[in-house]
Amino acid sequence: MFLRPVFLSFLACTTFALGADFTLSLEGAAAFALKHNHALAAARLSIEEARGRLQQSGRLSNPELELEFNRNRSSRESATRVTVLQRFPLTGRLRYEKAVSRAQLYAAEEEIHDAERKLAAEARSLALRLLALKGQRDLRSTQLSNIRELSDFLRKSAEAGESSGTDALQVELESRQVEIEKLQLAADEAVLSSEFRLLLGVAPGESPTVGGELATPTLPPPKPDPSQRPDILAAQSRAEAGRFMVREQQARRLEDVGAGLSYSQERSIDDPNPMETDRIIGFRVTLPLPLWNHNSGRIHEAAAAAARAEKELEAVRFAATEEVTAAKHAMEAYANIIAELDSRVLPQAKQLEEQLRASYSAGQTPLLDALRGRARWLDLQRQRLDALRDFHLARIRYSSATHQQPTSTR
Repeated sequence: MFLRPVFLSFLACTTFALGADFTLSLEGAAAFALKHNHALAAARLSIEEARGRLQQSGRLSNPELELEFNRNRSSRESATRVTVLQRFPLTGRLRYEKAVSRAQLYAAEEEIHDAERKLAAEARSLALRLLALKGQRDLRSTQLSNIRELSDFLRKSAEAGESSGTDALQVELESRQVEIEKLQLAADEAVLSSEFRLLLGVAPGESPTVGGELATPTLPPPKPDPSQRPDILAAQSRAEAGRFMVREQQARRLEDVGAGLSYSQERSIDDPNPMETDRIIGFRVTLPLPLWNHNSGRIHEAAAAAARAEKELEAVRFAATEEVTAAKHAMEAYANIIAELDSRVLPQAKQLEEQLRASYSAGQTPLLDALRGRARWLDLQRQRLDALRDFHLARIRYSSATHQQPTSTR
């Protein structure tokens, strides 16, 4: 009876812990995904598969044991033979087979590292997009608060007969439009949050959120050489495995030779002599004759696969270089946009919006012009936030392409 309340309390605490929200930074989201992503956990087992193939490769075949017994049914004569045969390669086939498996193990390890690199970048990108959506929602909330303040003012003015009711209706329509935009942002956030949860591999009931702010854009130090990226290293290992595979197939043109020992015992009756027993120890050798099969087809296949692996290595190197260049140019372009907005466009738009608001309050400017001025300034704010988001997304791509650890929030 005493254990039941304790168990119920423990269950309640556990349920609360599972259902509790937790906040992740961009780097925290990447680390969480690397630890809990289900697809990555399954992919990591490919390393153990390759390690098992390496452990099995390069081994001699098991020895063969032959037993033979013959007996004459009409007499007591019989013959027994025991042979132990071991096959040995005449070439370096086992050494090349081991080298192929070792290169494939290195490739499997680098492929997992590359999957981790891409997963971390994707987690950071999703977290960043969620942060940007939060910023857009906050901007809409500020806009909606200002519109409602203006709407209350116009309604009171209309009731006092100091302004037209049409102005109040225009402001009310603008507020409805902003509310629809907030609902659209909430829907986009719900879709992204679902993708984010799936990528992180969170337990049922857990609700991760992203914390932090989008930092001022700063260009990272240049690192144009992505030669140590895991996808390039994996492609190099696959190309090396292809070269060893060609040598292995060439070595298979000569099949293994067999060498062994035999022991035979024969019992015979030669009347009028009694039964005689002969015991014989022998040495046995088997030599394959390469008359019909020179393994030419396998050699041709391996050579083509090796050539394909070399071309794939070139393609991966080219794609990595282009990825670095494209991300670098994107960062520079978005940084220029943000710098132009911060230094000239936004201050001018803000100044114009304040002048139109003051002029409207003095009755010198129509409401529509004042609303347009404020909408122009808010549109520029949204444009800056989008450019800041795209800059940090490009920086994440650049950091991933150069195999660096980015810092995109503060």
